[in-house]
Amino acid sequence: MSAQRLDAGEGEDAIAIAASDPNDETDASDQEPAHLPAGPPFDLNNFPFTFEHPYDTSRSIQIEPDSDPSKSPSFEWDGESITSSITAYREENGRTYHAYNDGSYHYPNDSVELERLDWQYICLKRLFNGRNYFAPWSQEQPPRRILDLATGTGMWAIEMAEEFESSMVVGTDLSPIQPDYVPPNVHFYIHDARLDEWWWPDPFDYIHVRKIVRMALGAWESFEIDVARKAFDHLEPGGWFEAQELLPTLGCDDGSMPDDYAPNLLFNDLEDCARREQRPLDVAKTYKQGLINAGFVDVTEQVYKIPINGWPKSKNWKTLGDLWNVNCLDAIQGVAMALLHRARGLKRHQIEIHLMDTRRGLSDKSVHAYQSCYVVLGRKPRLDEDGATTSECR
Repeated sequence: MSAQRLDAGEGEDAIAIAASDPNDETDASDQEPAHLPAGPPFDLNNFPFTFEHPYDTSRSIQIEPDSDPSKSPSFEWDGESITSSITAYREENGRTYHAYNDGSYHYPNDSVELERLDWQYICLKRLFNGRNYFAPWSQEQPPRRILDLATGTGMWAIEMAEEFESSMVVGTDLSPIQPDYVPPNVHFYIHDARLDEWWWPDPFDYIHVRKIVRMALGAWESFEIDVARKAFDHLEPGGWFEAQELLPTLGCDDGSMPDDYAPNLLFNDLEDCARREQRPLDVAKTYKQGLINAGFVDVTEQVYKIPINGWPKSKNWKTLGDLWNVNCLDAIQGVAMALLHRARGLKRHQIEIHLMDTRRGLSDKSVHAYQSCYVVLGRKPRLDEDGATTSECR
């Protein structure tokens, strides 16, 4: 990647976010960061999405807070047979949740959540320079078989099927929430990557998981055991595994975030609830070592920072922050309703009161907060390399 990076202090690479002088009159809005595509904010109604032509991936620096936050625009916002038991969703506090392996994760699967997932996908693609993957694939060297774990609405799997028309793409999820009309080379299955056996008869060249919050909260007991080792065993020698994950707690580089910042207090509460189920939230930092322990080589970790609202000065970062703010505001309600109700017995009105300060905090542009997104990539050794065994044999 060509993005400018600063040391994150723990051997991690992270895009730097730094505060600027509020009295500085220079406007960075016309400066286009090398790793963000220029142009207006994405909208689901005009998002370039087609089955006829592969999506054209294009070309993720310092983020300065804007001295005039008022300038921010506002944003409104098949395979396995599906049995009645799978679609008999749990209804709870006005939201619906998956029925298959009920309780495996705590985000809803209703229409509000599906729209949020598509919105989130657009935000992350913008963060990643318009790219869908960091594994070294190309039209000259495409992956033949791709597995997308926790595929959600299937947007990533569909775009990969479009880009690599000769590839077979498999997407799995706990809910049948994918579209009916998809490219002929993509197939969706109901499957729990944590609890179910991985019964794929043929190995894959590329396994991808973008859990990004919805799966991070209460999905894996152990990423290494539940995912990394299984992925290793179901990859062709030389195949790649890529995992992308958000850190739930928010960071800040300039001291503008108080210790009693409401969003982080909520995340601490959710962490406590999740740990009661032995499924901690703070798992992104464990991914790199998990891949190494599972036997992967050439393991890399990149850390991206996403502003949680439109506090940056740069036009592109401001737009991304405003888009991500919509995602955050929609996301917290669904997961809080599940975790705080199931673990602490709180009622809907109690949870909504609990979320009021959190929503205000997420939209407070005087706090220059961001979320960290980890991208971890590893390769299964080739047969002529040491370590080219199954993880079960080590």
